[in-house]
Amino acid sequence: MKVLKVFAVAVLSLGLAACAANKTHEEEADIPRLPERDPIIQIEAEKNAKLFKQSVDEMAESRQLPDITYEFDSIQPPDYSYEFLDKLAELLLTRRNMKLIIEGNADIVGDKEYNYWLGSSRASAMKAYLVSRGVLADRIRIHSYGADRPLTLDTSKEGRRTNRRVHFVLTTRTWQSVY
Repeated sequence: MKVLKVFAVAVLSLGLAACAANKTHEEEADIPRLPERDPIIQIEAEKNAKLFKQSVDEMAESRQLPDITYEFDSIQPPDYSYEFLDKLAELLLTRRNMKLIIEGNADIVGDKEYNYWLGSSRASAMKAYLVSRGVLADRIRIHSYGADRPLTLDTSKEGRRTNRRVHFVLTTRTWQSVY
């Protein structure tokens, strides 16, 4: 009798464990999974490639500018950015009604305070270059978001690089209405 009770408890336990295992497997099937590589990385790369090819007139008309991505822990503008920055300076010099907001961003590596500093330093470097090309400093505002506005949650090397960027916003609004 005692053996029968032990056997019944064992069978019942195994049955419950099997049900629990199936339920866990079924529940996991409903959980959305991130792809191995976030598609936004490729989408952003393709968008930036197109935007880099714009002429000054096309940039003024579309008001869409490419993002500049940075190397890890760097505030030095990448070499590829200078051609674009020269076109942007020309745009701002020939269209006096346009102003520029430069937004600095960082990836998730590092503490919050450091990432804000890094984003601000990246935006400041872009502003300094444009000012060195003759653009009036009061027509450019900078803002740092640190790691608070990622484009992707992908933590791979490519994902983090996509988030280490400077974003540009052209506007004709007065500063009092923007800030």
